[in-house]
Amino acid sequence: MIYVPNLVKKFLRLKSAALVVMVTFFALAAWAPLSFGVEASTPLKLNDVRLKSRYAVKRNIVTTVFYIGQGSSGYNSTTNYKSAWDSSWIQSYGGVDSPDYRSGVVNPGQTSLPKKFAPTLNPFYVALPFNDVKYPEIARRVVPWWNEAIFRKDRQSQCKGRWIMIEFQSRVCFGQWEDVGPFRYDHHNYVFGSDRPAIYSNAGLDVSPAIKEYLGLSGLDKTSWRFVDDDEVPYGPWIEYAEQAILYTAIKAETPQRAPSNVKKEPN
Repeated sequence: MIYVPNLVKKFLRLKSAALVVMVTFFALAAWAPLSFGVEASTPLKLNDVRLKSRYAVKRNIVTTVFYIGQGSSGYNSTTNYKSAWDSSWIQSYGGVDSPDYRSGVVNPGQTSLPKKFAPTLNPFYVALPFNDVKYPEIARRVVPWWNEAIFRKDRQSQCKGRWIMIEFQSRVCFGQWEDVGPFRYDHHNYVFGSDRPAIYSNAGLDVSPAIKEYLGLSGLDKTSWRFVDDDEVPYGPWIEYAEQAILYTAIKAETPQRAPSNVKKEPN
């Protein structure tokens, strides 16, 4: 079964014009299935991206690779059979996103996908070390997009699915926040403040195999990242997957212009 709660929630909040776009997109998708982005492409460059929002950039962050379905290791006892916000993460994704069993040979700007199944969630995903569901009182103070009405209604994560932009050697990639880590789940002063990661290898960002391949990462590289708003995400392989492609089209139709976002700062 395809896991689409985020799609349903966003669908219900879109205006009528955007709904028309989405219905049209569904019809076209049924006739012409979307590409999964394994073909050659030119990496997106930082100079090609135009952002209006004012989220802070986290610079020179040690970046590690993780994947859906990953078991424990010698340096980390955590498993990724489920995420902090999805107890059936492997089933929701469609299988194990192993970096060892993938289709296609890639260079930076390209990516591969699992050999044996087509993912039903975005393969461009990340983990950051804060869990808003576990710490809602802190989240109310520090999460810039926090919506109390939404939280009171269903108590679901408002960080899950949030887009970030990652930069490495002038190349940029976009991914969605889908889990908590590396190593910590309470480091709000780093994710939303000015602290730096300071345990183990000082890792502060986990990225999926697709992001690793697209950026040409080796495993412990230093990247820079920042949050972005939905309507700032440019087209790329992170969109060439059914749910996100549909939302991308609808969001662009609904919000051609948008006032800059303001970032809440952590109180002293």
